[in-house]
Amino acid sequence: MPAGADDAAAPAGRLLRQVVDSLHELPAVLRTRHLDVLASNALARRLSAAFQPGVNLARFAFLNPVVPTFTGDWDQVARVVASSLRTSLQTHLEDPGFRSLVGELAARSDDFGRAWAQSSLPPPGAGVVDWDHPVVGRMRLAFQDLRTGDAADREEAEGAVLTLWRPVDEGSAASLHRLRTLGPPEAPRPAGAVD
Repeated sequence: MPAGADDAAAPAGRLLRQVVDSLHELPAVLRTRHLDVLASNALARRLSAAFQPGVNLARFAFLNPVVPTFTGDWDQVARVVASSLRTSLQTHLEDPGFRSLVGELAARSDDFGRAWAQSSLPPPGAGVVDWDHPVVGRMRLAFQDLRTGDAADREEAEGAVLTLWRPVDEGSAASLHRLRTLGPPEAPRPAGAVD
């Protein structure tokens, strides 16, 4: 078999994970349309415990009572997460998993209910978020979502989104560099955090 032949035949989910793992300078997160983290690189996991594989970003954001205290602009983050879910609903056929997630969040989080009810949410796919990181302090990071398109591994990677984060100013670049070189292997979990 020629070199690289198994990579060409590998399921898309595995190939996307390899791409994420190969990125070292910027935080990178691969997620499903339901906001479940499929893969993340070490820098993303240092940035936030939300980026651990298996964590649902919406549940992490809205059901952890400590998340607003570690977020520079909580209302903006709530709107971005709600916008991502709403776009998923508009882009993909509604399914029982999606209905269950939105129902759970609506029943358990007033913040989600307020964000979901807003008629004007920020366009998903790009934006800026302020982070109050417990190790390196405040950072302002821009994110860009890259849609992966149709994938051979439909169970896992269909509709997957690769999110890349980058610093927007010199101070944030310096903080992200410190996080990359000095940070713990994984982000510290705030007391009381749930997945």
